Amino acid sequence: MATSAEIDEFMQGPLVIWLKSCLDNPEKLQSFEDLSDGTLIHQVFLLIDPEPVHLGVVPCLRNSSVRVRNMSCIVKNIKVLYEEELCQLIVALPDCTRLGQKPDSKEGLEDMRLLLLLLLGCAVQCPNKHTFIEKIKALPVECQHTLVHCIQQVTETQEIVLSPGNSENAELLTPNLLLKHIKRLLKERDYYFQLWLSSFEEKRSSITAHMSNVTHPADSQCQHLAGELADWKTKLRKMRQELEEKSEALVEAKEELERSNVIITKYKAEIQELKQEARVGKAYRDEVDALRDKAERCDRLESEVIKYREKLGDMDYYKSRIEELRQDNRVLEETKEMVEEQLIKIKKRADYAVQLESDLIQLQRTIAEISLERDSAQEKLQDLLEENTQLKLSNKSSQHVDNNNSNNDDSFIQNNIGSSDNSLSDQLSSSAQTRILKLELENKKLLSTVETLQDTAFHRNNEKILELEKEKKKLSLMVENLEDGKRKYSQQISELETSLKETQSQLKRIQESYQMVQEQLELRCDDAEFSNKEKLRLKEKITELTNEIYNLKQTVENTNEISELKAKICNMEKEISKLKRTVEESNSNVDRLTAENESLEKQTEQLLKQLEDVNDLLIKLSDVEKDAQELQKQHKIDSVTITNLENDLVSEKLKTQQLRDSFDALGLTIDNVTDPDKVLERIASNPEVLKAVRERLAQEQSNCCFDQGPSFNNAKLQVNIITLQSQISSLTSQHTALQLANSQLAAEKDEALKELSKVLSAHQQLLEDQKVLQTLHEQLNVEYDSLSKEREMLKVNLRDTRTEKRNQHDKYLQTKAALATLEAEKENLLKDSQTLVNLRTEHSKLRYDFRSLFQASEKLQSDYRNLQEEYRRVHSEASKMKLVNAELQGELATNYEKIQLSELEMSKLNNRCDMLHHTNTCLEDDRKSLMDQVSLLFSQYHELLTHALEDKEYYHSEEKVYVDKLNDIRRQKEKLEEKIMESYKKSESCSSKKKGFGASIVRRVKKAGSELINKSRKSAHEESVDRRATDSDTSTEDGQPKQVVREMDDNLSCLSIPGTRKTLYLSGNESVDAEDTSTNISINGRDEYCKSPSSDNMRSSAPYPADTRPPLLVYNRLTAKVGGKSSVSASPTPSHQSNKDSSSQSAENVKNSVWYEYGCV
Repeated sequence: MATSAEIDEFMQGPLVIWLKSCLDNPEKLQSFEDLSDGTLIHQVFLLIDPEPVHLGVVPCLRNSSVRVRNMSCIVKNIKVLYEEELCQLIVALPDCTRLGQKPDSKEGLEDMRLLLLLLLGCAVQCPNKHTFIEKIKALPVECQHTLVHCIQQVTETQEIVLSPGNSENAELLTPNLLLKHIKRLLKERDYYFQLWLSSFEEKRSSITAHMSNVTHPADSQCQHLAGELADWKTKLRKMRQELEEKSEALVEAKEELERSNVIITKYKAEIQELKQEARVGKAYRDEVDALRDKAERCDRLESEVIKYREKLGDMDYYKSRIEELRQDNRVLEETKEMVEEQLIKIKKRADYAVQLESDLIQLQRTIAEISLERDSAQEKLQDLLEENTQLKLSNKSSQHVDNNNSNNDDSFIQNNIGSSDNSLSDQLSSSAQTRILKLELENKKLLSTVETLQDTAFHRNNEKILELEKEKKKLSLMVENLEDGKRKYSQQISELETSLKETQSQLKRIQESYQMVQEQLELRCDDAEFSNKEKLRLKEKITELTNEIYNLKQTVENTNEISELKAKICNMEKEISKLKRTVEESNSNVDRLTAENESLEKQTEQLLKQLEDVNDLLIKLSDVEKDAQELQKQHKIDSVTITNLENDLVSEKLKTQQLRDSFDALGLTIDNVTDPDKVLERIASNPEVLKAVRERLAQEQSNCCFDQGPSFNNAKLQVNIITLQSQISSLTSQHTALQLANSQLAAEKDEALKELSKVLSAHQQLLEDQKVLQTLHEQLNVEYDSLSKEREMLKVNLRDTRTEKRNQHDKYLQTKAALATLEAEKENLLKDSQTLVNLRTEHSKLRYDFRSLFQASEKLQSDYRNLQEEYRRVHSEASKMKLVNAELQGELATNYEKIQLSELEMSKLNNRCDMLHHTNTCLEDDRKSLMDQVSLLFSQYHELLTHALEDKEYYHSEEKVYVDKLNDIRRQKEKLEEKIMESYKKSESCSSKKKGFGASIVRRVKKAGSELINKSRKSAHEESVDRRATDSDTSTEDGQPKQVVREMDDNLSCLSIPGTRKTLYLSGNESVDAEDTSTNISINGRDEYCKSPSSDNMRSSAPYPADTRPPLLVYNRLTAKVGGKSSVSASPTPSHQSNKDSSSQSAENVKNSVWYEYGCV
């Protein structure tokens, strides 16, 4: 059995996919059972060959025998198609029994694949191949490639199908391929031969078993069966006769039914004809009335014709009016074309105006951006100038601080350490001086760059503003011109619309008048046509009457013939009655004979069955005899071999006796022969032997060069003896077995001969009975054939006579009816002849009137056609004008809509601008209030710090209290910042709902604000160390002036998180080396600090002296000088600029001054 995976793989293969594509409903093929049923494959084959030779493919319903029948039918049809139509031989056919009984097996799958391959080959080579190729092309590419390979396998390789006609394929028939085919055929032959043998043996065993149980019937039984057979045959004949009689009666009844139906149809037709004649009579009366009415109508028409002739003059006036309207239409078309051209120009100008408006908006945006940039640049310049002054002050203060620090350090070192640390103060002072020099140089460079940037920005801004103003003026002029043109075009369009409406009203009037004329003409044409039809009807009636007169004459002749036929019919009826009697007698005889024949046929069938059984027995006997003959032949061969072996034994015995005599002569015994050395010594000691040996050696040397010794021959003989003995033993055993088999066969043969003699005797008796029966049967058949022929002849004569009789009777009735109708028609004709004379006179009058009316109608029709053509032209021109007008109106509507949309957008933008302005003012107020709060907080914080510095002894005890207060202040500040952020988010959500020009303005305002904040955040390079506080934080900043803006953006990333704080506590006596205080900034969360690694070292330094100046506070990038000098720590360089030297800057202290800058997050 094949696995489910193999079956699924086969079902998803290209052959099954192709088969699905060929089906009307591919959903029918869902499983392998549907495919193995055979009905779907047969459907596809019917598409290839609609008229197959073998039919009978039926749904199997899981019945293996039906499935086998279906598959054999399909395979036979495919074979016939290949052999007859394609002239090809199928080498490998699928096994139908395997496909029917075991389709799920691996061999069954292979057979199914072969069947589908052969089907595909048929489809590709059949007359309808184009449809199948198109279906293959519709499949996926991979499937197509595999199907092409399959087709080549069938049509080109010559492995499945041989095509002997093609010369190209003949080359492919290599000897190896032919050898393969021959080997396969031989295997199949052996396989089927073995199958046949096994089935034959099974049959044979079953027949022998059956024959043993069967008892041979006696002679009396045979005779009894023969009698029964004769009886059955007679009954069968009787039944057949009855069947024939009933079938004849049925045929006669059918014929009578048909005749009655024919008579009924005739009567119906006659009734209809009579009704039609009645209708025709009524119609004639109506026509007479109608003709009278027409005569009156003709008089009226004449009066109307006179009126219409008068109206023809009016028609000329209408024609001239139509020509004038055409000219007006042409003028309108020309104006329309002019208007269209103008409209196109207006459209182009309008498009250009829209583009200019968009350009204007863009330019306005750029102006706003440039103005913002200019303001930001000015603010940057101011900030740089302020920073410059601060840097100068910080330089001076740092120098002062360095001097103080050096003095303090000297005194401290002298008191505590000694002269060993003097070098540190010298290094610090020298490094501070070098930094001051570098910073001064950089300051000068920055000032020069700022001045150049200011000049260039000022010039550029002025030039751009001038250009933009010029463009704005141009655009305003363009817009005014476009508006003027638009007004003019709208006036022209309104004028054209009025003219179009007037033309449409005129056209409607013309159409109404035209319709009136058309209706009148149609009425006249209808009257003329009606008169023509009446004229034709009268002519047809005259021809009909002449034909009826002719028919009446013929009917009179037919009546004479009918009387003669009646006499003949009476004679024929008498003859028919006689023939009926004879037929009845013959039928009774035929019944008897058929009964006898049926009984004989049954007997013969029984005898034939017995003969078949006897023949089977004879075949078995012949097989047994053949086996016996083969055994006899084998026995003879064995006996011959045995005699040959006996002769060989005798000869060997003689040889052995000779050897014994020769040994005795030598004085040796066979027992002593075992030691060859002793034997040789004895032989050598014997002189007689030596002499004989020498003589023999001399003879042999003379005869032959090489000869073997007696020992070698002896050994050979011994080996031969042993082999012969073994052969003899095997032969004896075989002989005994053969004897036993022969005895059994002889017994079986005797039994078979006895049975054969019995069967032969029974067979001879049966043959004699058969001969007797055959003679009887032949005689009966001859008699039956003669009687059946006579009966058929009589039947034919009867039918002919009956048909003749009926035909003549029908003719007689027809002639009677025709005579009656003729008499009635004669009377009608006399009346009609009188009416005809009157009608002719009226007809001649109507002809004259009709001609005059026809001429007038032709004139009217020609005029009407001309008017129609003119109307069509006018109508087409009017429709064109309507279309153009509709297009213009649509364009106008679109333009109005665009204007309205632009106005709406403008109003929306204005509202947004107002909203943004309002939110901006609110934010600024909040910012100012927050700044005030922050300044208050800083003042409080500074006071706390001063108290903490003064009260150094209580610092450690009160440190926790101050930290808590600081945390509270931070929380309050964070809450304030969160409120600002919420208000800012609200403003952003309002603006995001209405994105557009307003949103872009808000973004620009935000950018300008952030830039201003960034500028305000730019401070000198700071370096701070917290000695007393628990957390020491440092802020980093690069000292190079060229990368100030970029570094500020990088450093602000730490401040962008709400709640981050960086605080430095600096006194006037502190100076920190930049190399020692370089820090790595890390932002890990909301309340993380930027810690410096050198904070621990700075804590261990000396405390503040009493006479020092007030410290400078750095809080969240916010510097504050509180009542004295402040030293700003230089921020360390970033990681990517670590190799550059960092310099510290000092600023001079302004007494009791607080300078701060706060940046919103």
